[in-house]
Amino acid sequence: MVNPVHDITEMIRLFTDVATTLPSSAILLLIGVLLVGVSSLVFGLLTLGGLGAAIVPDTSGRGPQQRG
Repeated sequence: MVNPVHDITEMIRLFTDVATTLPSSAILLLIGVLLVGVSSLVFGLLTLGGLGAAIVPDTSGRGPQQRG
C-alpha cells in the first residue's frame, strides 16, 4: 500500500545520506534542486499568465478612440 508520509520521510533520509557522503554530492544535489525548482517556477508562472490571459478580456469594454 502507498503511504505518502513514509515515502516522503524515506526520500528525505536518502537525499540526506547522499548529500552527506561527499561534498561534491551535496553540490550536485543542490544544483539539481535549483534546476528543478527554477524550471517549475517558470513553468508555473507561464501557466498562470496563460490562464489569466484567457480570463481577462483584451479591452476594457470601450471601442477604439475616434480621431478627428
